[in-house]
Amino acid sequence: MSVADELLKKLKAPNSDDPLLSVDDSKLSTPDFRYSFQVRNGIPVFLSTPVASDRNFNYQEHYVKDAEAFDYSKELQDPEEKIEVGRLRQLILSEVPQDAEWILDAGCGSGWLAAAMIPKNRKVISMDISYRNPEKAVGRTPSPNHFAVAADVLALPFKNDSLDCIVASEIIEHIVDPELFIRGLMAALKPGGKLIITTPYNENIRYSMCIHCNQLTPHHAHLHTFTEQSIKNLVNVPATKINTYVFNSKLVFKLKLGRLFSWLPFSVWRFIDRLFLLVTGKKAYRLMLTIVK
Repeated sequence: MSVADELLKKLKAPNSDDPLLSVDDSKLSTPDFRYSFQVRNGIPVFLSTPVASDRNFNYQEHYVKDAEAFDYSKELQDPEEKIEVGRLRQLILSEVPQDAEWILDAGCGSGWLAAAMIPKNRKVISMDISYRNPEKAVGRTPSPNHFAVAADVLALPFKNDSLDCIVASEIIEHIVDPELFIRGLMAALKPGGKLIITTPYNENIRYSMCIHCNQLTPHHAHLHTFTEQSIKNLVNVPATKINTYVFNSKLVFKLKLGRLFSWLPFSVWRFIDRLFLLVTGKKAYRLMLTIVK
């Protein structure tokens, strides 16, 4: 299966910025054949040496194994967690511009964004550092408008000014270089395009001693924690608008009120959530950063 022509027009070689040509159903190459990339079942794979990594931590290898070991679409068992994640996704969807045609889901996981946006006639690229996740995503939501890519967010294979909207939900805390991460995503956006990032808010990262490597290991592989100001400080690229929001009250979660409010429309829930955050002094689970190029 070859790479779809619509997707191919958006792609570039991440290590040279050269355009890519389809050699056959199993390979893409730069015009001078200096760089080539594997294609598996129509999904181009752009993984190579990590861009920035500690010598004791190969993040690409870690997250490939992570995707093989866990299916996060099945991990949520607690009803309150399901409701909290559901509201997170509603807020993301409310921020996607109505006129955004091409949407990149950077760190697609289960592919929930494509499942929500494909019925609205959007074109979604499900991208993950592991081949398995985008493969599953397109399998769950098959459509001529649903594309998949396996790539590193620190070495994006997308041409500059090629995408209308990028969603990067719950991944910046895992990234070894968050500033480079934002800079690369912004470069791929068209002028006027929108980047939507979510992450845990002001998290207290806990560590354990790994039984395998005898090194301190952060829980959930979270390398960074962010506040409104610290995440804004990472935006060192031109932007026309930058906003931050905290949401999903910790008090609501701890008191198990999510189920009580679960029937409420999104707008009403958002109002109630803000009231709880005002009363508790921003005791929130999540932080959102939106940037318009």
